[in-house]
Amino acid sequence: MTDPDVVVYTQPHCAACSQVEHFLESRGVPFTLYDVSQDVAALNEIVSRGYMGTPVTRVGDRWVAGFRRKELESLLHDR
Repeated sequence: MTDPDVVVYTQPHCAACSQVEHFLESRGVPFTLYDVSQDVAALNEIVSRGYMGTPVTRVGDRWVAGFRRKELESLLHDR
């Protein structure tokens, strides 16, 4: 099975963002990181989907707001 494309939208000094990053790293999941405080296109992407804070994680075509371990584990289960 192909690995899902994993993207994390983050910003500095965001504890939950760090939790998502560490969660993915500890499982060896490759991901792309976008800092919405520096990347206007990334900020516009999450805002256009109704998200007003970080972290926001996209796994394939599924979106997760905040650090929701169980939901992320479920989405990554079939990797």
